[in-house]
Amino acid sequence: MPFNFRLYLIDFYYSLFRSKGTPARLSTKRVFLLLFLFFCYPIWNIYIRIGYALDKLFFPQYRENKSPDPIFIIGNYRSGSTFLHRLLLRDEQFTCLKAWEIYFAPALVHRSLIRSILKVSKLVGSPIQKAVASFDGMMNELYTMHKTGLYTYEQDSQLFYHTWSSYNIFAVSPFPELARRYIYYDQEVPHLERKKQFGYYKEVLNRHMYLHPDQRYLAKNPDFSPAVETLLETFPNAKFINLVRPPEQMIPSSINLWAHNWRAYGTPEEEFPQIDVIKEHASHWYCYPHQALADLPPDRYQVVFFENLVGDPEAEVNRIYKQMGLELSDEFQSILNDVTVESRNYTEFGNYSLERMGLDIESLKREFSPELKIYQNNVPKGEKIAVKIKG
Repeated sequence: MPFNFRLYLIDFYYSLFRSKGTPARLSTKRVFLLLFLFFCYPIWNIYIRIGYALDKLFFPQYRENKSPDPIFIIGNYRSGSTFLHRLLLRDEQFTCLKAWEIYFAPALVHRSLIRSILKVSKLVGSPIQKAVASFDGMMNELYTMHKTGLYTYEQDSQLFYHTWSSYNIFAVSPFPELARRYIYYDQEVPHLERKKQFGYYKEVLNRHMYLHPDQRYLAKNPDFSPAVETLLETFPNAKFINLVRPPEQMIPSSINLWAHNWRAYGTPEEEFPQIDVIKEHASHWYCYPHQALADLPPDRYQVVFFENLVGDPEAEVNRIYKQMGLELSDEFQSILNDVTVESRNYTEFGNYSLERMGLDIESLKREFSPELKIYQNNVPKGEKIAVKIKG
């Protein structure tokens, strides 16, 4: 397992000596976070590494698995990826890592150990299960954007917390000069480093598929949008679903998301920090995936417009399955019908003050118009749903 020790140390240096005026300014909360990262994170990292080493001893068969051919849901943050991901995972042909597997059981040994502990816990009144339920409830109170918890399917790019080499680290260390290389991943990260990082990612997926041999892996990672060339090199037969949401909806929602992250890990002085950086990654992540993937055949690459997805999930998922040659079971068709009926009750997908963010709808449309022009020859947009965004 690789580890970006240099970035780990630089993040500490920036946090201690260059954090003034940033969301990571030194405060009581930040000091406790840095102490945790300095003392507890290495212990957790060693635990992960021991599990991988023991897998080779106790589960050597996983290495004989053929390479998985995942389907990757990509696109900007706040473009409907969680909705689509969790919807498709209700189809039994798909599988993905859950949060507890990403953080505590990426190795097969870890999963066997934790399942054994949970069986014992159940015999004595389920204290661990109750503690997990309480933790999940607390997390859902803190993170209100969508349901979260240890048993939910999650963004598996969080596996790169193990290697300290990911755009996700921007949430913990909000220093644009350190995050920028991950905005332009395929262009800025050296090939050898990319190969090692995604070689590690592939190893984790191989372990997971050892336990789910009859399913197909389905991942959703907005921060993989700038890494599609690396994904194609690592998984030559991968398929991609690229979600596109209008900037006047997506940008405010992304700004709110990152502001929420930085308040969770620190005490920023600004209500909505680093707006320019969020716009920068949004601009590149609109364009680059489509430029890199547009030549793939329809059964390997599909563009999905947010309005179509939330306006009629059943029709859009049926279209995706047909184009990609995926089998649609009667059971999942029934689920899609129910979800579509529920989706008709949605009239609001964001309620943000653009004025407080220093934004306005028409300016956002003009600013990102060049990026969206590349999609004009793709799937025709359906009728737009109502979206309330306060100015």
